[in-house]
Parts: sequence; C-alpha cells; structure tokens
Amino acid sequence: MVTVTIESSGIRVSPLGDLTATTIGGMRAVLERGLPAKFAGGITLDLANVGRVDASGVSLAVFLYRVAKSRSIPFSSVGADKPVGLLVELALRGQDLKPAFLPAGLVREIGSITLSLRDLTFDLVRFFGEIALVILCIIRNPRLLRVRDTLAAMARHGTDAVPVISLLGLLIGAIIAFQTFEPLAKYGAKLQVADVVGISVVRELGPLITAIILAGRSGSAFAAEIGTMKVTQELDALRTFGIDPVRFLVIPRLLAVIVVTPLLSVFASVLGVLGGYLILGPAGFSFAQYANEIRSALTIGGFLQGMVKAAAFAILIGSIGCLAGLKTGQGPGAVGLSTTRAVVSGITAIILADSVFGAFFYALGI
Repeated sequence: MVTVTIESSGIRVSPLGDLTATTIGGMRAVLERGLPAKFAGGITLDLANVGRVDASGVSLAVFLYRVAKSRSIPFSSVGADKPVGLLVELALRGQDLKPAFLPAGLVREIGSITLSLRDLTFDLVRFFGEIALVILCIIRNPRLLRVRDTLAAMARHGTDAVPVISLLGLLIGAIIAFQTFEPLAKYGAKLQVADVVGISVVRELGPLITAIILAGRSGSAFAAEIGTMKVTQELDALRTFGIDPVRFLVIPRLLAVIVVTPLLSVFASVLGVLGGYLILGPAGFSFAQYANEIRSALTIGGFLQGMVKAAAFAILIGSIGCLAGLKTGQGPGAVGLSTTRAVVSGITAIILADSVFGAFFYALGI
C-alpha cells in the first residue's frame, strides 16, 4: 500500500509494509496513477512505516528521484533506519540524467587538445621535479640505484630494439638516396646524393626515427608495466613498505632509455648512410668516393646536434611513459588507455621538441 499526500512543501509519498519484489509492482502502479500532473515544491519519500526492503524495493526511490529530476524539483528520503537509508543512497548514486551527446566541432576539438597538452606539460614539469629530487638522493647514496634493473632495462629496450632500428635505418637511407638521385642527376650532381643522405640522416632522421620507434616500443611498455602494477595495487604495497615507486620503478627505466637511445641513434645513422650507398654503388661510384663525400658533408656540430636531440627525446619517452603508468586509473580498460596515451603523447612531444631544436640550431647557425 502507498499513499500520496499533497502538502505545502510538495507531495509526500508514504509506502506502508514491505518493499520487496512481490509488492513493488503494485505500489508502482498505484503511484503512477496517484501522482498529480502538476504540483509545487518537491517530492518526499517517507519510509517510516516500511518493513523489509530488498534490492527491488529501492526501485521506488529511484523512480521518484527520476521524476523529481525530470521536473527540476528537489527529492528527499526521510524516516528510514540506517540500513535502509544506506541502501537507498547506494541505489540513487549515478542516477543523474546525462546531458545529450553533442558532436565535437572543430573549435571544441582544438580546445580539448590544447587543454590536454597544457595538463600534460604541467604534469611533466612536476614529474621532472620529483625525478630530480630522487636523482639527488641517489647521487648522495649511490646504493639506492637499482643497477640490475637498469641493466636489464637497457638490454630489453636497447639490445632487443637493434633489429627493427637496423632495418628502418637502412631503408630510410636507401629511400632518401633513391628519391633524390634522379632530381640531382639532372644537374650532374649525382654524388651530392651522399651529402643529402648524410646530413638528413645524421642530423634529423636517425634520432627522430629511433625516438619514434622507442616511443611505440619502450614508452608503451613502461606505461603498461607500471599501469598494471597500479591496477593490481602493487604501487600501494610499495608505498606501504616505505619504497618510493619513482626510485624503484621509474629511475632504472629512465636511465636505461637515456643511455640506449643515443647509441641506437648512432647505429641507425650509420646504417642509413650505408643504405644510401645501396643506390649510389650500382650507379658507378666507389665506396671510397661515397665515404669521402659523406665525410666532407658532415661536421662535428651536426653529429652532436643529433646526439643532443636523441638524449632529449629519450628523456621525453621515459618520462611520459612512466608518468602515464603512474596515472593509470581503475577498470579493465585503464592500462590500455594509459598505453595509448603514452604512445600518442610521446610521439607528439618528440615532434614538438624536434621542431624547437630545429629552430634553435638554425638560429645558432649549426
């Protein structure tokens, strides 16, 4: 049985008896017929005379709550004892009406991306500060560095990446030489293809291709590994034992990628230069001619420019990957989302940093 009373503050709905799966159907039917079409004030659910309540019975509160929200009037529940009140509160959570989905326009999409980049920048600055403090502690006490984990990460993210880096470096050099051979041949400058290959690969493409490969390979691995540990509450366990996750997990991975990325970049650049000779060799040029042309085109400044870029890219890859793992949320898709965020943010940061470095070195005349 349920009664509906019109008061000055609104209407009061007072069910009587048990609110269970066997009684809720009849009460809902009576209530739907008894609710006035228009009334002032809010809706009050009086549960003072209610006996037993089960999971089906609280649907009465959910129904009245949705009616109140649809009419933009307040809803309240009174008179329930503590267990019933808690059950009603749990049932009402997440019942707010969701706004209709609006397709994202171009301006909104640009604004969303801008805000995401701003948040990522702030998070990275804070994370760099935390890493700097941990590194200072390690410098004071070198035994805090997990050397075995660092060497293992160097082997996993450096040595294991050699095959794919080798293949891409060789093919990039060959492709550049192949694409520039015919245009330069029109002006009798076939040998100058070596200059193009050497400068573009050593200064730009070697570090950039290496960094993009490691962002997809190592950055995603960092995010997945640390993110899984967070979802399974292993990070909370480390903090409970007084172990800093940044020192225990982030620093070995970050140092490993900082060490191996410049080395892989040099390896990719060497193979890129050799890839260029795969095109010029059959055209009648000896390897000595090709090597002399490369040597005359390259400078120490150009080589160091590529090394600086590779080291900076490595810092971005390691930091963004580990930060994405530490910020992993809960749920079955949280690790996948963090991994995707690490790869996309890492590659975006690498390209932005590369453009900044390009403008900076151009201004210096290097």
